Amino acid sequence: MGIFNNIFGKKKDDRLIDLLLANQAPVFSSFGNDIYMSDFVNNAIDRIASEIAKVDVKSVVEKESVVLPQNDDITRLFSNRPNPLQTSGDFLRNVEWLRRKSGNAFVYPQYVKMPHKDGFIKKYVGLYPLAVNYFNFGIDEETKEWYVQMWMVDGTQWTFPYSELLHFKWRRGSNTVKGGGDDFGEINNRDTLQTVSALDKTIQGIPKTIEAALNMNGVLTVKSLMDGDKLAKERDDFEEHIIKSKSGIIATTLAGEFTPINKSAAVIPDNLLNFLKSTIQEKYGVSAAILSGDYNGDQNASFYQTAIEDFLVEFEQEMTSKLFSTRELDVGHKVKGYYSKINYLTSTDKMELATIATNTGLMTLNQIAEMYGMSPFDGGNRRIMSLNYISADIADQYQLGERKENSIGKE
Repeated sequence: MGIFNNIFGKKKDDRLIDLLLANQAPVFSSFGNDIYMSDFVNNAIDRIASEIAKVDVKSVVEKESVVLPQNDDITRLFSNRPNPLQTSGDFLRNVEWLRRKSGNAFVYPQYVKMPHKDGFIKKYVGLYPLAVNYFNFGIDEETKEWYVQMWMVDGTQWTFPYSELLHFKWRRGSNTVKGGGDDFGEINNRDTLQTVSALDKTIQGIPKTIEAALNMNGVLTVKSLMDGDKLAKERDDFEEHIIKSKSGIIATTLAGEFTPINKSAAVIPDNLLNFLKSTIQEKYGVSAAILSGDYNGDQNASFYQTAIEDFLVEFEQEMTSKLFSTRELDVGHKVKGYYSKINYLTSTDKMELATIATNTGLMTLNQIAEMYGMSPFDGGNRRIMSLNYISADIADQYQLGERKENSIGKE
C-alpha cells in the first residue's frame, strides 16, 4: 500500500467517521462467499468476465455524429497494460469479477500532474483494481467533498476522495450510493445459496445412492428357528460360499432361501437439474447455450444485452465522468468500450454483412477477410463501394443533374 502513502500522504482526519451517512453501515464483510464454492456460480461469472475481457477500450472525442479516436494516455494504457501486473483483458476481467461478487468494484487511477496554462492536467500512468472488505461514504463539512473510507483485504484502512476513485456497481437496491441489490448496499445471496445447496445435495446424492445399491445384494431367509449367534454363523457361511464360487453358481446345503434385490442406479429427472441450474444462470444473465459454447448469433445477442451491455454502460459513464476535466467533457471527450459481435455471426449473416460493407464502403477488404479468419493481404486496406450508392448530402443535386441530362436528350 506504499503507493497510496506517496500519493495521498497522511489519511484524512478521523472525524470523517462521525460524518458517515446514517444508512451506510459497513457492507459485504463476507461477500456471501459460500455460493462461490459452487462451480455453477463461478462458471457463470467467468463466462461474463471472459467476454468482457475482449472489449476494446478507447479514448475518443465525440461531436454530434463524428467520433475521433484519441492517442492519449488512456488509450495507451488500454492498448498495453493498465498497470504493471495486468494486461488490458486481465484488468477488465478482474474488475467484473469484483463487481459481480461484491456488487461494488473500486479502481484507483494513478496520475501525475503536468504543467498547463490553466494550472495542471492529469496524466494517467496506471489503473489499479482495489481489494476491499468494507467501505463507507462520508462528507467533509468544510469542503463539502465526498470521501470513501475503505477497509482493505490486507487489514489496512484508507480514506480517499470519491472523485479520485472509479466506482462500478452491480444490482441496485434502494440504497442511493452502493451496489449490491438490497436496501443496505449488500449482496443478498440467500435464494442463490438455497439453490446452490439443493443442486449440490442432488449431485452428491447420486453416487451415494449408487453405492448403497451396490452394497446390498439380497436377503437370506433361514427356514429354521435359531438364536442370534447361530443366525450370524449361518449368514457368514452363506457369504463364504458366495465368495468362493467361481462360476457364479453356488451349491449349498444351507436350509434357507436367498432373495436377490433388483438394483438400479438412481435417476435424477432432467427437468429438476435444469430448473436448479437455470435459477443460477438467470441471476447472471447467462444461458445454458452460452455456458456450453454451443450458441448461435441470436443467443449471443441476448447474452450481450443481459450481461455485457450493463457493464459497458456503467464502465463508459464512470470512466468518462471521473477521468476527464470539465473542459475536456465540454469538447466531447469520452471513454468508449467497443465489443465486436462480428465473430459470433453465422456464415449467412457474415455474407450479408460483407455484401453491405462492399456496397457502402463500411469495411476494408482486410476487415472482411478477418471475419472469415483470413490473414491480411497486400492492397486489402482499402474500401470499395458500389457506384449505385451516393452520399445523402448530394442526393438532391445528383437527381437534378439526371433530370437535366434527360431533358436535354429529349430535345
